[in-house]
Amino acid sequence: MTADMNLWEGGAEMFLSPIRVKQLATALVTTAAAMMIFVPNRSGAIGTVRNSGSDIFRTRCAVCHGVKGNGQTELGKRLKTPDLRSDEVQELSDDRLLEIIADGKGEMPGFEKKLTGEDIQQVILHLRKL
Repeated sequence: MTADMNLWEGGAEMFLSPIRVKQLATALVTTAAAMMIFVPNRSGAIGTVRNSGSDIFRTRCAVCHGVKGNGQTELGKRLKTPDLRSDEVQELSDDRLLEIIADGKGEMPGFEKKLTGEDIQQVILHLRKL
C-alpha cells in the first residue's frame, strides 16, 4: 500500500468514529434549527404566495415540535417541548396561542419579527387540526 492509502484508512477511522458522527449530526441539526427559527420570513418581499399554516409550521416549528406536533424530535426532547395535541395546549385560547407564538415562552423564541399576524393566525389554525 502507498502512504496515501494508509493515511486515508487511518483518517477514515478517526473522522468517522461513532462519537464524531453523533457530534456532527447534532451540530447539523442545531444549525438547521437556528437557521429556520432566526431567519426572517422574506417570502412576501420577493413576491411569492404566502405559506399556509402547515407550511409555516413545517419550516419554523417542526424542528422542535415535530411535524405531528408531539415534540418528539431530538431538539424537542432536549428542550422538553410540550405536545401541541394535548388537551392542555388545545384548550388555550387563540389569543393566548398568538401571544406565545409572537413573544415566545421558556426556551421558545418569539416569532413576532419573523412572521406576520396573518402567518401566526394560519399557524394557530394548523395547531387546531393536529
